Amino acid sequence: MIPVLAVLTSTSLLAGCAGNNNGVATPSANTTQTDGGKGNGSEQQAAPVELSVFSWMFEGADAPDSIIYQKLQEKLNIKLKPITASWNDWEEKLNVMIASGEMPDVFISYGIDRPVQYRQWIKEGMLLPISDYGDQYPHIQKSLDNFEALAKTTGGIHYSLPVYNEAGSDKTAVSGHNILIRKDWLDKLGLQVPQTIDEFKQVADAFANGDPDENGKKDTYGYTSSSGGVWWQYPIFNAFDTSTDRWELKDGKWMPEVISDETKQAIEFLNAMYADKTLDPEFMLNTDDKKIEKFVTGKVGMIVHNANATLYNDIYGKFEQAYPDRDPKSVFTWVGTLKGTTGQQRMDGFNNFWCVTSINSGISEEKQKKALELLDYLLSDEGQDLMLNGVEGVHYKKDGDAIAPLMSDEDRSKDKAFSLKALVSWNTDFLPDSTPNKEDIIALSRSTGDYAVPNPLAYLNISEETLDPSLSNQLNDFVNESIVNLIVETGDVSAKFDDFKEAWLSKGGDKVIEETNKQAEAEGR
Repeated sequence: MIPVLAVLTSTSLLAGCAGNNNGVATPSANTTQTDGGKGNGSEQQAAPVELSVFSWMFEGADAPDSIIYQKLQEKLNIKLKPITASWNDWEEKLNVMIASGEMPDVFISYGIDRPVQYRQWIKEGMLLPISDYGDQYPHIQKSLDNFEALAKTTGGIHYSLPVYNEAGSDKTAVSGHNILIRKDWLDKLGLQVPQTIDEFKQVADAFANGDPDENGKKDTYGYTSSSGGVWWQYPIFNAFDTSTDRWELKDGKWMPEVISDETKQAIEFLNAMYADKTLDPEFMLNTDDKKIEKFVTGKVGMIVHNANATLYNDIYGKFEQAYPDRDPKSVFTWVGTLKGTTGQQRMDGFNNFWCVTSINSGISEEKQKKALELLDYLLSDEGQDLMLNGVEGVHYKKDGDAIAPLMSDEDRSKDKAFSLKALVSWNTDFLPDSTPNKEDIIALSRSTGDYAVPNPLAYLNISEETLDPSLSNQLNDFVNESIVNLIVETGDVSAKFDDFKEAWLSKGGDKVIEETNKQAEAEGR
């Protein structure tokens, strides 16, 4: 669930960081970048430098028979010591390690997405200021250049390397969602894929009332979503040029979009769909699996969902099983970014990174140097090629300009050192040539990703002394509950929205607006 006031998101402060060097040990001035990790002869003859690396996914990355790990050892003269945990408890384990003075040498964390904790780590001098070494490590610097806004939240310095989503992209925002639609229903009713918010409603009405499954019953809905708060409705709110969790600059003042007239219009739009029974009445109760089941079995004609290769091909496979005599591409397709009431297309995007990699400032200069070399190499063209494609002649062969795999995905996945790529990149836009439905997935992603807009006040640094961090959660809960109630409201929605607005302001919203504007001005937002 995404907080209504992203600028206030915080978690509890991590207390107690004994055993760490509060002063930042820095590599010596004559330490130089190694051009993607190329070591000199003396380094190759020296004993390898050991680095502990932490993430939930690094188990087995140091296996002796790993070809990828062997290549990294040869290139960088390092020995990695993976520290791992399950997905469910990795963050807790990391926090315990740090609190007990056992911070890993290199580790992945949520970084600035845990602002109180992250800034405490910085305050105590626990993290190496990575941007201070950008001139020595050009691949690191090139990556950091895409995230200048993040440095504003920490005194103009990057204390971590954002793990970017889309490689080689200068995008500040990406999108991972789309509206999927039953193409066979469109064809039966003589309709086209909707391009505007008005056409979206017309198609939803037709799906609910036009008997698209031809069973003679009124038992279908036009559109649904899944649980997780009202946040999943954001593509609809975006079509009204608004949101429930972002801010807009109006007449020189930052104001929360959730209390705007445009938000009232979006709620009235969804309220009308609910009243007309074109919106699935279980839109707030569906699990993701239930939502997809309704879509595949013909209970609903449109869903908002994650849009990536894995999930697209998963739904493709479900349609293949449900309709073995039909091409799944004739059964479903995607809508993309709707043109809104202003005639523009808006899709609220997410920062082009998820998680960050930090270097423990308390380790030796030799280890710091090797940690920086590792990250720099993984970001280089050579490093990215190794981590994405593997070793030529072992993992793949070249067929002209194409990369032809020499082993199955199952066999390739046995080499756990491929996971080390996550220290620098997720490469969500990278699809091997062998990816099923590759061209469709690219088009699906671009239909929303090309219109993704960043959050203008992401990570605004309002101190907890100025504004109680718990206020964000309180207002977020109030927004979710109130907007859902307004969508299903049977009375005067406009009047009820005005009541909601007044209540939001009285519950601390006025104070939030005041402090947000002060900090935004201070940061030059």
